Amino acid sequence: MARWRQAGYFEREIGYYKRLAEDLAHVEFATYDCDLVDSSEVEPIRVTAQGRFPSHRIYGLIAPLLRWRTFRNADVVKSNQFAGSWTGVITKWLHRKKFIARCGYVWSLNVERSSSSRSRKTMTKLVEKVVLRQSDVIVVPDRLALNYLAVTHGISEDKFVVIPNFVDTAQFVSAPSDERKNSKFLFVGRLSREKRPELAVEAMKITPDATLDLIGDGPLKKKFEESTSNLANVEIVGRLEHAELSKRTRFARGLVITSEYEGSPKVVIEAMASGLPIIAVKAPGLDYIVKDRENGLLVDPNPESIAEAIKLLMNDQNLWSRLSTRCRELAEEKYSRDGVAKKEIELINSLFGDSH
Repeated sequence: MARWRQAGYFEREIGYYKRLAEDLAHVEFATYDCDLVDSSEVEPIRVTAQGRFPSHRIYGLIAPLLRWRTFRNADVVKSNQFAGSWTGVITKWLHRKKFIARCGYVWSLNVERSSSSRSRKTMTKLVEKVVLRQSDVIVVPDRLALNYLAVTHGISEDKFVVIPNFVDTAQFVSAPSDERKNSKFLFVGRLSREKRPELAVEAMKITPDATLDLIGDGPLKKKFEESTSNLANVEIVGRLEHAELSKRTRFARGLVITSEYEGSPKVVIEAMASGLPIIAVKAPGLDYIVKDRENGLLVDPNPESIAEAIKLLMNDQNLWSRLSTRCRELAEEKYSRDGVAKKEIELINSLFGDSH
């Protein structure tokens, strides 16, 4: 939860679980946070924190014993992401509870794409395999994750359920085109090597009539603050709270996403809810959620192609309007918070059949 707050999406995640709590008897977080949050921020959700235990890794292994009553009284244990999911496995073994393993992203694939050592990559796959095989249900955000995990670990597709990432379509809304800034484009994401923000910045150098807000934090932030100091059409905004981000997306012209790879990026879903066409480079994961000329433009991963797409969205109002309308429609049809929460509630109830 502390990481949610640091990343600026505490309200988004808490809001989703509050929605679940409307239809479930009780929702409780078992978190690695050292301190309890203000209960008024999360009601009716209860929070069991790690406290001052010295190691979160060891705590995750013995939490089902230390917090015996909390875990014993649960009907279902769900991992919010793969990190820490071993707590769910141990709870299943110790307390005979149903365990839902949620993979918001594919852990082993991310590690495989990184510069991690071979031993870490091997260990990651092994742990992932054990956890997923021990779970009762595996929740993934899209078919790409399902296919990869099923093949990699030899798990039947019947054990998987696709529940996409969500967006609050009441918070992220589309402003009329005449209220938008025709030249304003956004990059939203971690300023790091794999996100390749330099492609968007370089594209700005050849589209002086457009402006770009770089929204996010990361190890390359200082570098871009220095390299863009003489670029009048690029602003380094930094991290934004979720409510402020929704205001930016509402009045922009398009979102530029340049990652080497993605899972099911929430920033794209939120942009779509805001009626914001997506300029995405052709990369694994992005070409799954962004369909060329339907909800955005798919381009080659170079500044020139990105610049051409920016100019097209600025100058072709008919194209922009069609893409914008379809973006909002897709967000409401597939990714609304209420719709996604309903799918999860149905999944939880299905674990108990008619007896619960």
